Amino acid sequence: MVRYPAAMIFCFVVGASYSQSTHLIDSLEANLEKYSSDEKAVALFTLVSYYQRSDQEKTRKFRLLSQRFLQDIHPKAQTYARMVEGVYYSGVGTLDSAEYWFTLAKGTALNSNDPITMASICSGLGKTLISAGKAKEAVSNLLEGLRLVDQDHDQEFAMKIRINLTWAYLELKRYRDGVNLGRQSLMKMDSSHQWMALYLYNNMAICYGALNQIDSARHFVNLGIEASERNHDYHGLANGHFILGTIYSNAGENEMAIREYELAKPFREKVGNPLFIVSDLYTLSSLYQKTGHYDKGVRTGLEALAVVRQHHLLLKFENTYQVLALNYEGLGDFKQASHYYQLWANAKDSVYQNGNAQAIADMETKYQTEKKEQQIVLQNATIALQEANIQRNYIFIAGLAVVVLLVLVILFLVRSRQLRKQETLRKEYELSLREAFISASIQSQEGERKRFAQDLHDGMGQLISALRFIVLRRDDISPERNEERLSKAEEIMDSMHREIRGVAFNLMPQVLIKSGLVPALQEMAARVSSTGQVKIGVNSYDLSGRLEEIQEISLYRVTQEWINNVLKYANATSIQLQLVAHEREITITLEDDGEGFDKRVLGDSPGNGWKNILSRLYLIKAAAEIDTQPGRRGTTFIVTVPLVRQ
Repeated sequence: MVRYPAAMIFCFVVGASYSQSTHLIDSLEANLEKYSSDEKAVALFTLVSYYQRSDQEKTRKFRLLSQRFLQDIHPKAQTYARMVEGVYYSGVGTLDSAEYWFTLAKGTALNSNDPITMASICSGLGKTLISAGKAKEAVSNLLEGLRLVDQDHDQEFAMKIRINLTWAYLELKRYRDGVNLGRQSLMKMDSSHQWMALYLYNNMAICYGALNQIDSARHFVNLGIEASERNHDYHGLANGHFILGTIYSNAGENEMAIREYELAKPFREKVGNPLFIVSDLYTLSSLYQKTGHYDKGVRTGLEALAVVRQHHLLLKFENTYQVLALNYEGLGDFKQASHYYQLWANAKDSVYQNGNAQAIADMETKYQTEKKEQQIVLQNATIALQEANIQRNYIFIAGLAVVVLLVLVILFLVRSRQLRKQETLRKEYELSLREAFISASIQSQEGERKRFAQDLHDGMGQLISALRFIVLRRDDISPERNEERLSKAEEIMDSMHREIRGVAFNLMPQVLIKSGLVPALQEMAARVSSTGQVKIGVNSYDLSGRLEEIQEISLYRVTQEWINNVLKYANATSIQLQLVAHEREITITLEDDGEGFDKRVLGDSPGNGWKNILSRLYLIKAAAEIDTQPGRRGTTFIVTVPLVRQ
């Protein structure tokens, strides 16, 4: 009888929502009846999680089989049956039920002492909470899952939780954090996990779009669509076209946006998640309204409303009513527009209801005007009254124009004064920064000179004295003794050569001048690693050719200074150095596993190390970010510099 060990099933289960291992899926289906209760419950969870994104018929089939274990006496089987319910309800958009079942599963798993099962629950619950608009609680669960996975050293599962964390940061509008986490995750991702990259691509595209970096957003969403097509991932394809449509919409290219939303629609229907279907539909209806296709907007809005009512998606009524009202207004059907504006007002939060009341009143007025001919008489009377008051209005408008002109003059004077003040402050800041740079440079040069003199005195002085003593000895000795003396002299000269090379390397590494930045950093890493104090790894991506000399020297010295600080204060055992070339910039990331610290100590330090780093970064127009906290191990130092080739 063919059986899969529990550990092997676990490896697939933790990534079932993303994994593309069709061979394992086929094997699980073929041998399902041969497993024990616990193994079968785990396998069913794997199958439901896998087919949730592509085959709803199989999803329902395996869910029904799993429900037999909801009352099972074995805690493990019961836990995974509850997880199946959570995955299923999350997939169909019934988020309160999904949260309920994941919470129950977490309760039964607490005493199991199984970190992978608990991490899988935390991951599923985190995803559900994000969809339910509870991003803060989601982050808490995802970080708990990441901690458990790190204990078990499961790198693949850790990457999946990182993907969900980028989603959570997106929902919390922490877009820069989402971009940084996505970039770090892509750097950590090895070739065996590239199939997961599409989720990072989509999340990073949304973050870049929110930051108004349209080119970067479009680049990553296209990467996500290409990866989804390779993996036949309908959910990923739908998300990719939806994100690209949003990018076009924000850029004012509404027709292109409509085309992308229409491309997303068939993939959404194959996945079957009503939350995403409704969001796509009312967004598409809004675009039809903006482009004047009101009849299509109404049809699409009514289609969205049918899905909302079928699945009781209370949070989706508001946007659906709004787009229907706008499209009916565009068609001139003010009765229906008034009706949906009223429904929209009822669905909205009380903060917005006063504003909507005016829109409802306007629609009712238009409808009544269209229905009742007697309103024409009232309008004519109003026009006559307006003509009688034209002279008074002219006087009022003239006075208002004078007031507006005075206000504009005052604003112009105030603005000019603020600009002059800002320019003065900018010049003062640049002067102080230039003075700090000169002072730091002088102190750095003096320190280098002292260290150079000390190295020559302590190292070369002793070696020269020893060589002089051997060479100037005048006692008669035998040829054997003379050979021994020459041998010692040769050893001393070799030591002098190494000493001179070491001093020269510290002054200016020849490999930096001859070969460039990456080889020089690799040589420095090898020298430091050879001491056994810390292990340094250097990786370079897409960085070919040489940079400007001032950039190479400055980046080398900044890296050297930061590594020296890590060696002195962090008690680290490992440092990872990564260089990544983008289209217009270079990113250098240094990550160590040492003790974190309070970043404020850098500015308060009496030493020149941090000042030297800042002055060199200023010289090459670079920016730096530091991610560290006291009491937490691990510090990340990121330098971003404009790309300038030789």
